Amino acid sequence: MILRMRKRHLVTCIQALLFSAALSNCGGGGSSSNDTPDDNKTPTPAVDTTPNAFTFTDQTEVESNTIVTSQEITISGINSAATVSIVGGEYSIDGAAFTANSGTITNNQKITVRLTTATNANTQSDVTLTIGGISDTFSVTTQDIVVPAGINVDINFNTRHTVGGIDTFDRQKFITIHASPTENGWGENDVHSRNAANKDPDLMVNFVTNNDVYFGRDTGSIGWALRNVREDSARAGFVDEATASTIAGDFGWTYANNTSKKSIDARAMEHRALDMIVGGQQHPYWPEGTNITPFANNRYSDTTPWSFSQTNTQSEPLGTATGHYFNQYLSKFFRSTAHDDWAPKPKYFEIMNEPLYDLTTVRNPSDANYVSPQTVFEFHNTTKAEIRKSAENNSIAVGGYTVAFPDFDVNNFQRWEERDKLFIDTSGEEMDFYSIHLYDFPCHNNTEKYRSGSNAEATMDMMENYSHIAIGEMKPYVISEYGAASHCERSVGWTHKKDTLVMRATNKLLMSFLERPDVIAKTIPFIVVKAEWGRTEQNGQSIPYGPRLMVQEFERTGDSSQTDWVYSDIELFYNLWSEVNGTRVDTWSSDLDIQVDAYVDGDTAYVILNNLEFDEANVNLHAFGIDTANITAVNIKHLKTDGWISSIDETNSSELPDSITLDGEGTAIIKVTYNSDININQTNDEVKYYANDYKQAITENTDITFNINDVTVGNTGEAILRLGIGRDHGKSLMPTVKVNGTDVTVPSDFRGYDQITGDVNPGRDNYFGVIEIPVALSALNENNTVTIRFNDTGGFVSTAALQVFNTSQALARTQ
Repeated sequence: MILRMRKRHLVTCIQALLFSAALSNCGGGGSSSNDTPDDNKTPTPAVDTTPNAFTFTDQTEVESNTIVTSQEITISGINSAATVSIVGGEYSIDGAAFTANSGTITNNQKITVRLTTATNANTQSDVTLTIGGISDTFSVTTQDIVVPAGINVDINFNTRHTVGGIDTFDRQKFITIHASPTENGWGENDVHSRNAANKDPDLMVNFVTNNDVYFGRDTGSIGWALRNVREDSARAGFVDEATASTIAGDFGWTYANNTSKKSIDARAMEHRALDMIVGGQQHPYWPEGTNITPFANNRYSDTTPWSFSQTNTQSEPLGTATGHYFNQYLSKFFRSTAHDDWAPKPKYFEIMNEPLYDLTTVRNPSDANYVSPQTVFEFHNTTKAEIRKSAENNSIAVGGYTVAFPDFDVNNFQRWEERDKLFIDTSGEEMDFYSIHLYDFPCHNNTEKYRSGSNAEATMDMMENYSHIAIGEMKPYVISEYGAASHCERSVGWTHKKDTLVMRATNKLLMSFLERPDVIAKTIPFIVVKAEWGRTEQNGQSIPYGPRLMVQEFERTGDSSQTDWVYSDIELFYNLWSEVNGTRVDTWSSDLDIQVDAYVDGDTAYVILNNLEFDEANVNLHAFGIDTANITAVNIKHLKTDGWISSIDETNSSELPDSITLDGEGTAIIKVTYNSDININQTNDEVKYYANDYKQAITENTDITFNINDVTVGNTGEAILRLGIGRDHGKSLMPTVKVNGTDVTVPSDFRGYDQITGDVNPGRDNYFGVIEIPVALSALNENNTVTIRFNDTGGFVSTAALQVFNTSQALARTQ
C-alpha cells in the first residue's frame, strides 16, 4: 500500500515538472529559493531557418545556349543554417564553385544562381532556388535570332564533340615534322649543314619544345644500316643474320653512349619520337638487280656490291629477301628488353615509298621492266609476312602502299579500279594501315589542282566506303606526307612564295584531317629540316630541296657572308599551332569554305578558322555555352600573306570580337581565356555511316539508290548526307535527292574552289568531290534509303555516307 502511494506521488511530480513553470516541493529536500524565477535570465530564441523573401531580376533578349548568372543576393532573417536546393540550374555561395547539389546557407551569406539558356529564339528558361522553404525563380528569355549578313560561325563552348569515340586534340598525331631526333639536319658545321653553324645552337631542342612538335618519319636510316651489313654467303640475295646482329649492336651502343651534342639532344627528345614511321624506298628494295654497295669503311672491309634476290617461286615469293632484311632491321636495331637504352622502336613501318610512280606510271607497259600494280601489292603481302616471323616486330604496324597520287577519278575511275581498289582487294586484309600522300598542286603545268577541300573529302570517303564493303572495316590512315608540291618554284632556290604555298596547303588539309581523328593514326606535313641530301644542280645552279624548315641566312638577306642556318617562313606554321590542345567542342560554319574547329583546355579555348577561298572573308563569331562577360583575355594569331610574304598578325584584347576578316587562304587561331574552367556539360556524338554500295554510274533521269543501315538516331541533333561525285566539268552537281522518300535541299556550294578555275590558272581536268547535304534528324531511320537522280548522263556517284550528330540538347545555330 505504501509502495503504491509512492508511485502515484512520483507520477504527480513528473506531471508537475512537465506542466509547471517552477519546481514545487516534490518529494523531499530542496530549497525554497528555487521557487521564484530569475527575471534577469534571457530566454533562448527559437530556431529560425526561414529567410526573408528574396527576388532575382529576370533577364530578356539573351543569346541562346549561353550560361547566364543572376545578380548576387544577400540572405537575411535566419539565425541558423537553412537548407538550399535548386531546380534547373546551379548556385554559388560567396563565390564558391557552382553546384546543383543541396546544401546549407547562413545569415548574411551571398548567393547567385546560373542556367544555360534555351537553344531556340524567344524561349524562357527557369531556375528555381529554395532556401528554408522560401523560393524564387530566375527566368531568362532568349532573343529573336537576327542572322547577321555574311558568314556565321557558331562555337558551343559547353558541348563536347566526340568523333567515333575520340574527343581530344592529339598533338603527337597532328603536329609533326618529317624528321627524326637523330636527323643529320639538326646538326651544324658538317657536310649535312654545308659546314655552317646553326643560328640557334640548341636548334632541335628549342624548336620541338617551344612549338610542342613531335617527330614523324625516317626513310633513310634503314638504308644506312643495309650498307653496313653483309650478304649471306650461303644464301645469295639475303642479308647475313649474324652481321645484322653485330651491326645492330654497333648502332644501339652508339645511340645510347655517343657523347656528341647531337646524340645527347636526340636522347633527351626521344619521348617525342615514340610513334615514328620508318620505311623503305623503291631502290634498292624492289628486287630488280639494283646494287647495294657497302660503305668503304664498313666493319668487314667488304665492298662487294650485291642485290636482293629476285626469286619468285611458291616457296620464295618475290620480296622474300627484302622482307627478310626488314625483319632483321626492325627486330634487331631498336630498343628491346635486353637493350632498353637503344633507340625506341618505330610504331609504323611503310613497306615502300610511292612504289607505283617509279615502277608503273613512268614505265611503258610493253617494256620488260614494267611492274604491274598486282605484283607490287603481292610484294607487300610477302614482305609483311616476313616481318611478322619475328615476335619482336608484333608491336609494329605494317602497311602501304604509300600512294603518291590518289587520283581515283582519272580515266573515269579506271585509275581506282586498276590500282587503289585492287590494293584493298589484294592486300587490305593483310595491311595494318593504309598509307597515302595528299598534296595540293597550286602551280603544276600552268594549272591549279588543289586536293584540299571537297576533293580530299571525296578521296578519303571513297577509300573508307570501299574498305568497309570489301573487308568489313576501315584500316587507319597513315598520311606520311602532305602539303603542297609547287612545281613552278622547284627550279629556283628558297622563296617566300614556296613557303607560303606549303603553309596554305598544310593548314587546309590539316583542318580536314582533324575531322577524322577516329580513322587517322598519324599525319606528317612534308616539311624537312635542311635536306642537303636532296640538293641538285640545275642550269649551273645549286638548288636546295624543299620545303625546308631551315635556310641559310643569305637566302633571306642576299648577303653571301651570312651562312648561318635560320628558320624559313615555314616556322610560322608551327608558331601558329604551338598552343592548341584540349577537348574538342562543337562548332559550325554557315559556309563550307570556312573551316572551323575548337578545343577547350581548362580555362582556355582555342578556336581555329581557315579560309579555303582565294579572297578574304568576313566571318561573324557567335559564342554559346559560356558567359562572354567572364572572358578575361583574347589573343588572335592570324597567318596572312602580303605579296607572297607570310606573317602572323597578332592582336590582344579582353573581348571576343563580333567578327574577324580572314585573309584569302588564311588561318586564324583565337585563344580565349575564361575566368574559370569552362564547364563542358553537353555532348555531341558524331558517327559516320557508309552505304552498302558505292560507285554507281549516273544516267539521265534514272534513280540511283543507296542503303545506309544500322544508324543510331537520337532525339536531338543533326545529320549530313555526303555524296561523292566524279563528273566532267559542266555536268550537274545538284541532283534531286530523297532520304526515305523525303525531298532534301541540295546546296549549290561545296568545300573549296569549283575545280574549274583556280586563283589564276585552270583547275582540275574534271570535278571529283563531296557535296554535303543537311538532313533533318527526324527524316532518318535505323535503316535508310537514299535516292539520287540527275538530269544528265555521265560520271559516277562514288560514295554515299551519313554523318550523324546525336546531341544531348538542340544545338544553337545562327541560321
